[in-house]
Amino acid sequence: MRLNDLRVHAYRKASDLGRAQASLMNWVRQTSQRGYLHKGDIGHRLFNGCYGYDKADVFRYWMDDAGEVGAFVLLYPHWESFDLQVAPRLFGSDSHAELIRYCEEETLRLGQKYGKTIKKWVIEVSDDDSGQQDFLATVGYSRSKHWFTFTRHQLDFFPDAALPDGFHFHDASPADLEKLADVHNHSFTNKWNADSYGEVFRSPHLEYEIVVVAPDGRFAAFTNVWIDDLNRSLLFEPVGTHSDFRRRGLGKALMTYVLKRMKAVHDLVCACVCHEPADKNPASGALYASVGFQELHKIYEYVKRLT
Repeated sequence: MRLNDLRVHAYRKASDLGRAQASLMNWVRQTSQRGYLHKGDIGHRLFNGCYGYDKADVFRYWMDDAGEVGAFVLLYPHWESFDLQVAPRLFGSDSHAELIRYCEEETLRLGQKYGKTIKKWVIEVSDDDSGQQDFLATVGYSRSKHWFTFTRHQLDFFPDAALPDGFHFHDASPADLEKLADVHNHSFTNKWNADSYGEVFRSPHLEYEIVVVAPDGRFAAFTNVWIDDLNRSLLFEPVGTHSDFRRRGLGKALMTYVLKRMKAVHDLVCACVCHEPADKNPASGALYASVGFQELHKIYEYVKRLT
C-alpha cells in the first residue's frame, strides 16, 4: 500500500466513522504497536472534543479503490494537535511522513479558519513505543511533557463497591439531556446545555452513557463506555462525579458495576482508562487504582515547533 494508491475523503456520514473504527480494530489486532487509539476514542474526540467544528474539516481518511482504509486523522486546531492513525504496512514509510506533513498543513489552515493560534504541533506517544518515537524524530518531533497515564484492568478481580442507600444505576436516554448536561458541567468544564449536549448524545459514536442517580433525582456520576468487540476491550472516557456528590464512592461503584456488566455481556478480556498526571489531577489516578486498574505506560507529548 502506497499513498499514491489512496484517495482522501472527508467525514460525511456515520458510515465514515464506522469504516475508520473497523480499520482501527483490525490494525490493533494485527500488531502490538502501542500507538493506536481505542475504537471509542475516535467518536468521542470527534463529536465531543471537536464540538462546534464542521466534522468534514477535522476528520479525514484515506482509502484505496477496493475500499481498504490506509489511514485516518482527527485534527484539533484548538489543541495544536492531531491524531494520525496509519495501517501497519504504512508505518514509518515515506507515505507516513507525507501524511504527517499533510496533517501539519491542515491543522495550520484550520487554525486560520477557526481563529486558533498554532505555534506548534503535538502528537501523543507512549513511552514504550520506540518505533513511533524514532519515526517522529525523523520528521522533526521531540519529547516534551508527560500528558496522560494509560491504565488497564485485566477483569480478574473486582472490589466490593456498593452504592449508598437511595442511589441507583441508570442507562441514560434522550429524555435525560438536562440532567446529563448538569452532571457533565459539575464534573468538568461548565460548557453544556440540553441542546448542545443533545447533539453529542445523538451522534453516531455513542454506545453507552451510564449514570448514578441520586435520591433527589439528579445525576450524581456518569461515564461513557465503548466496546471493541474484535479485541474484546472496553474504554472508559470520561468518568465524572458531580461536585455535590464527591467522596461517597460513587465513581468506584459505577466503574465496578460497568466492568462486571460489560464483561458478562461482551465477553471482554480487559478494560482501559487514561488519567492526567498526579500533579494535575491526583483524584483520578487514585480512583482507577482503587478499582483495580494498573499503569501500562505513560503518554508523552511529542512537539514540533513552527519556525
